[in-house]
Amino acid sequence: MLRHTANGAYTCPMDSIITSWLLVDEWIGAALGVLVVLCLIREKLYAWPLGVAYVLVSITPLLEARLYANLALHLVGFLPLNLYGWYHWLFGGEERDDLPVTRVGSGTAILLAALCMVAALALGWYFTTNTDAAFPYWDNAVFAMSLAAMWLTARKYIENWLVWFVVNVISVSLYFSQDLYGYAFLYTLYIPMAVWGYITWLKSMGQRT
Repeated sequence: MLRHTANGAYTCPMDSIITSWLLVDEWIGAALGVLVVLCLIREKLYAWPLGVAYVLVSITPLLEARLYANLALHLVGFLPLNLYGWYHWLFGGEERDDLPVTRVGSGTAILLAALCMVAALALGWYFTTNTDAAFPYWDNAVFAMSLAAMWLTARKYIENWLVWFVVNVISVSLYFSQDLYGYAFLYTLYIPMAVWGYITWLKSMGQRT
């Protein structure tokens, strides 16, 4: 339904809804992101459904900022891995019960590092050649490392926090450069939270042994 404004123009209520959403989506995403990490640090299952909500909210700000690899990361990486993590934390233990914190094997760690490097270079080249993406190599480095970190988180490997620490430092610069101040603030908070998460999970490992 169209509405008649004071200057004689017509507006659609949906336009107002979209405009209002674009003003708050970034900050809603930031708030959800903090809740997700707090739940992960505490090993709370709520982290995963909140993570799904965070992904959906993040679509519009990332699209506006032309961070296409980051957007793809959320949709094809974070979304299915949130669902996987939700299931694996519920039923991934030896008795299909609560999953303990463990360490990743050295072979797996080396493989993940190699895959991240190859993916960042290959996707960075593709986005440079075929799109107007901002910072394609750094954006795709974050893409690759975040997928690795998310998988490590879903498997409850403590090294996920080390990878997240690197991802967070790079992401702060990316988001600030694209004026995504809500997400820049969020990832600034993530840096000490990654340290906190590592220490907390390390204590959890000690309690299980």
